[in-house]
Amino acid sequence: MKQRLSLKVFGEVQGINLRSMVKVQAMVLSLTGCVTNQNDGTVEIEAEGEKEVLEKFMTWLNSRPGHAQIDRMTENWSEATGEYSDFVIKD
Repeated sequence: MKQRLSLKVFGEVQGINLRSMVKVQAMVLSLTGCVTNQNDGTVEIEAEGEKEVLEKFMTWLNSRPGHAQIDRMTENWSEATGEYSDFVIKD
């Protein structure tokens, strides 16, 4: 059963190509969803897929890809909505 994982990522996470890296990793894992920079300096991610795959995605994100300095993340799990057909970067 597909799930939705909503993440808010805090730290030095903007201006370092994190959104592009998130998109590439999501595509590698066949996840759908979006990643967005927020005005408060955080990055929000919505990803949908199988729970095991979403957990792999979180493990990758926790490895602090690239130059990301992730201080903490909040996560919310819910049922997938199917609103995305691919993974996109939103402005």
